Parts: sequence; C-alpha cells; structure tokens
Amino acid sequence: MLMMSLPGCISYSTVSLDIMEPAGIKFPVEIASVVVVDNAYPVKDSAVHVINAPGRTYQIDSIYVDDFGKRVVEAMGTALESQQFFDSVHVAQNSLNPAGSGKPLQPLSFYQIDSLSHLYNAQAVISLDYYKYNTTTNMVDLSDYYYVTLDARSHTYWKIYDATSGEIMDIHPQSDTIFWEGEGSELNRAFNTLPEFREALKAVAAYSGSKYAKYVAPSWERVSRIYFKKGHPLFYDADRLVSQGNWEEAMTFWYKVYEEANKKQKARASFNLATGQEVMGNFREALAWAYRSVQHYKELGSLSVSQWERDQAQDYYVKLSIRLREKKKLDDQFGFDE
Repeated sequence: MLMMSLPGCISYSTVSLDIMEPAGIKFPVEIASVVVVDNAYPVKDSAVHVINAPGRTYQIDSIYVDDFGKRVVEAMGTALESQQFFDSVHVAQNSLNPAGSGKPLQPLSFYQIDSLSHLYNAQAVISLDYYKYNTTTNMVDLSDYYYVTLDARSHTYWKIYDATSGEIMDIHPQSDTIFWEGEGSELNRAFNTLPEFREALKAVAAYSGSKYAKYVAPSWERVSRIYFKKGHPLFYDADRLVSQGNWEEAMTFWYKVYEEANKKQKARASFNLATGQEVMGNFREALAWAYRSVQHYKELGSLSVSQWERDQAQDYYVKLSIRLREKKKLDDQFGFDE
C-alpha cells in the first residue's frame, strides 16, 4: 500500500490499494490444475497492415508473426500462474493445429483432451482456438509537424474443456487493441517514433493473453483512494497515524470528529472512516460510512462545500457498492461460505 500527500492547499491525501477483482467465470473447486494449449490454425490474411498517409492509403501483407498463437498462450499461462488461483498451470509447448496438417477452427478431440489431462495431470484444458491480428497506422499533416498513430489489434477465441468429460465449460471471444502515438517535423521521423509492425503485434499478443488470464481467474489491480487531512485539528493527528500505517488508531480520531463536529466535518470524517474501513478489509462498514458521508454532503449548502467534494463522496459510495458485490463473487469463486 502506497501513500502520497499532495502539495499546496490540497486538503486530502491519496492512498494506493491492491484489490482483488473477480474472474469472468467460476471453476468447480475440484479443478486444481489446468493446461493451456495453442489450437489455433495460423491464418495469414491480406492487408494485415493498413497505412493511411496524407493523400494515399497503403496495404502491407508481408509482415506476419508466425508464432502469434504461441505468444498469446505463453503470456496467458505466465499471467495465470502469477495469479495463484490454481495449484498448477501448464503450457503445452507445441501447436496442436499447425499449418499444413491442421485446419481452421478445428476443435480438440476427446482423445486430445484426455491425453493432455494425463500428460499434465490437469483437470481442465484451456484452448486458444482462433486468432486474427492487424494494424492501422494513421498519419496526419498538421502544417508544423506530422502526428502519427498506430493501432495493433487482435481477435482471439478461447474454449475451456472439462478434462474428465470432454465437455465445453466456457467459450470466450475477445478483442484487444494497443495504441501508440508520435510526432515529428518530417513524415519519416514521425513514423519512426512508432514501434515496428512485428513488435507491435508481439505486444498485442502478450496483452491479449494476460487479459484473458484475468477472465479465467481472480486478479489483483491497483486503485487509488483519498482521505481528508484538513478541516479539523484532529485530522492532522489522524494523517500522521496513517503515514505510520496505523489506520485503526487514525479512525478513532475521525470517529471523535464525527461525533462532535459540524456538518462539513462530519461529512469528511465519515468519508475518511469509509476509506479506513476499506483499507482494513471491512467492506460493509466502509459502505455504511460512505452512505453517511453522501447524506451529510446533501445537507450542506452549495457555498459550504465544493461540487468536486460531493462528487467524490458519491463516486466512492458507488465504488464500494461494486466492491461489495465483487467480494460476493470472489467468495463464490474461491468456494467460501459467507
């Protein structure tokens, strides 16, 4: 957890939290090990790269990433293993649907699924069944300089199989885009600020695999929260305690302000108590204090408090509401009883 105090007359500090976000699907608790495979037939489309230059459009179909599927699968496996949801994550090294002997959108057979299950001691097989990629480069003449952008896109299609029955557990199409921009006094200089097409496609392959891992299993994300450090003398004492990591004692100061101070100070104190309770992992209590904060801000006149501060309270209440719902999903995905 990182804390940052903002300079000047700013009345609040920012704290960074790592929060867990639920996956897009739920696995049965008996699935402890998975294997990720590249079952996508390599497809080479025409006009993979489109360049929109001033007054002319170019198409390039000679730059490919032959191991695109392997890169997606390896990125997915690495990310999934780092999320530590499964006991083990394996990545099959060889393509199961190579050019020459394979064909597009060929599903895994039960024999293949069963063989993978025994080879890797896995209870589920995660299969990349299809991919497609392309880039678009736009060049704009702005008189004094050239402005250029590059979009690298990928479209992937995933299946998850129950290794015991061979049945499909989930199907997930996914589209991803990575964006770059640059500029230069000459067109070539501007264009050279962008990554090469092949490197851009490698980047979107890695991004696509990592993103799908978050769909498969819960993952950590860093978010920012604020708390007010000004507005009452006790807020300074609480801020000092927060800087020492002593949130529990800091909350006693905020609660004292809430009990004894005016409406604006109550609004800020209840907001801070909501932040403190979230940091402590007490999401229901945090939501209750955030609701009180919203109500106190509603009682204040337009000259008493800024609209920004009112919006912060309302937005935080919404974020905590979402987080409480997500906690229920996480408990379900981890097999916990509330």
